[in-house]
Amino acid sequence: MLQGLFDEDGGDGESYYQGTTNTSSKSTVEKPLSPRNETNLCGLQNQGATCYLNALIQTLLFIPEFREPLFSLSAKDLNLPLNSTDSSQTPSSGSTLKVRKIIVELQRLFAEMLLLNQQACSSIRLTDSFGWQSNETFDHQDVHELNRLLFDAIQKSLQGTKQSNLIRSCYEGSTINYTQCKQCQRIFKRIEDYQDLPLVVQDSPNLHTSLANMFTLHEKLVGDNQYRCSSCANMLCDAEKWAKISKLPPILTFPLQRFVYDIKTGNRLKKTTRYEFPFDIDLKEFCEDSVIETNYELFAVVIHKGTCYSGHYYGYIKDIDQIGCWIRPPPPSSPAAKSSNKQKTSNTRNGSTSNNNSRTNRNSNQTDPVETDEEIMKKIDLIRTILLSCDDWTTIDDLFKTYRDNTTVPRGRTRGSNGAFTKFLRNYPEVFHVDDKRVRLVEQMDIDENEITDMDHETLQIDKSLINNYENDEYWFCFDDSIVTCVTRQHIQRHYGLNDCAYMLFYRLKNHRNKNGSFMDCSDTIYSIPQWLIDEITEKNKILEEKREIYEKYQNQLPVTIYPSEWFEVIDGCRLNLNNNNQVLFPDQYGEHIFDKRTKLNEFILNFEV
Repeated sequence: MLQGLFDEDGGDGESYYQGTTNTSSKSTVEKPLSPRNETNLCGLQNQGATCYLNALIQTLLFIPEFREPLFSLSAKDLNLPLNSTDSSQTPSSGSTLKVRKIIVELQRLFAEMLLLNQQACSSIRLTDSFGWQSNETFDHQDVHELNRLLFDAIQKSLQGTKQSNLIRSCYEGSTINYTQCKQCQRIFKRIEDYQDLPLVVQDSPNLHTSLANMFTLHEKLVGDNQYRCSSCANMLCDAEKWAKISKLPPILTFPLQRFVYDIKTGNRLKKTTRYEFPFDIDLKEFCEDSVIETNYELFAVVIHKGTCYSGHYYGYIKDIDQIGCWIRPPPPSSPAAKSSNKQKTSNTRNGSTSNNNSRTNRNSNQTDPVETDEEIMKKIDLIRTILLSCDDWTTIDDLFKTYRDNTTVPRGRTRGSNGAFTKFLRNYPEVFHVDDKRVRLVEQMDIDENEITDMDHETLQIDKSLINNYENDEYWFCFDDSIVTCVTRQHIQRHYGLNDCAYMLFYRLKNHRNKNGSFMDCSDTIYSIPQWLIDEITEKNKILEEKREIYEKYQNQLPVTIYPSEWFEVIDGCRLNLNNNNQVLFPDQYGEHIFDKRTKLNEFILNFEV
């Protein structure tokens, strides 16, 4: 999927605007994308299965040490043609310089995410700059692997610019591996650079234990694992090895190794055992004495939901620059309460349909191939991945077609009517909300139907005194593709022990703020964006606003036909009969008129006065 990631030429960008057409018979006007919600932050559209990319891009945007130097590169630095912002053009006739497409499109996407007034931006132009094909965006990828490849691509694209060391300056640190020969007592050192530190989750209850296993425990090299010492005539000797961190970067990344290989079964497994990580950590005990700044704070968490074969990524990010508008959300409901509600519903449903289900299962076992639990889980995960790329409802027919196009199950197993597919969806009401001919994920519903009756009206009201309460919850937001919501630390801590567990942790040096030590105001962010991008997005916002006004006006059109009263006669004192003596043309001020439904009643009546 990542073939051509490092290529800097070829491919035209797509239009920034992607509207959805209202398919109802009433409207023929294209519906524009919705504006931002109350958070004033922008999500990213899912191109099929690009949730892993969306989570990483959002994380990069909220790192000022990365974002601001990226914006400092001018059009000239990026070899853009004069008076043009099309990254697919060559700088000038005969020039051998190539446009730095990846950086141009990353700048453009960052600027749109900061300034463009729509709920979600498209990353198509950025993935095009990587050389991805349209069908490749539906392949599910590992976010850790993509993170390294993305950094390599950005690093190569920045070569020759004043920000050529941007990735290294933000993310690169180093460790020292020590090996001491027990025969001659000589200590050998080997320095290794890193951009992230993968941590083992298995048999580790928390982040501190995983780090201690890497940087405080000493491993003995004895028996079949002896060390060949160069100072002892290359003899095999008993030895001891350990490691220490010798350099810490401003941004420290911990990929958590959740996926393991089971030798007994020959299958990959996802470790979802409870694993805690602190919001503040001091790494001094894991570092060399020469490392001074060791205090870090958590600022981003990438969550993985699903199995080791498929799933969905989303992220929690701390808005350290206060770019968005944080409003305290209601506290997360406990898993026990949700389970109780679901169990009540399940018991009611099972009590009324148990006989039918048992009879149906017996008939099904006689005709359909038996699916194992693992096959069922894979099937649910694939359907969830497809539905997560949809904003809300989708038809079962469209879902079934997409499922067949992307399943590895033999065609004969899915041939025929989609009735069995609909039945499968209805068998998992805790995952899928099935309507007459539509379906969506239960998790995409704004409020759990089982909890509505238990919620007091006052808990739904926004307490203005809690707006922008940075001191308590530090501007945490959840970025789930196109949806952005406010969260607190409680929401993040729930993932210590859930199947939706942390997959990557991002920490930053505590005192690594702006030069003046203050938080960034949004207006400062605007001025750090290149002027050509500000002009471009200003024009896009203008076009979006015009489209929304046109669409809103069209949706509120009220067609009214006015007939002259003399064309009618009253029959039996209660029934009107049209008797226009074969007149075809309406007199002046009569006939068809279009009115705005938002017009006040008295103004509406005045328009009818003749």
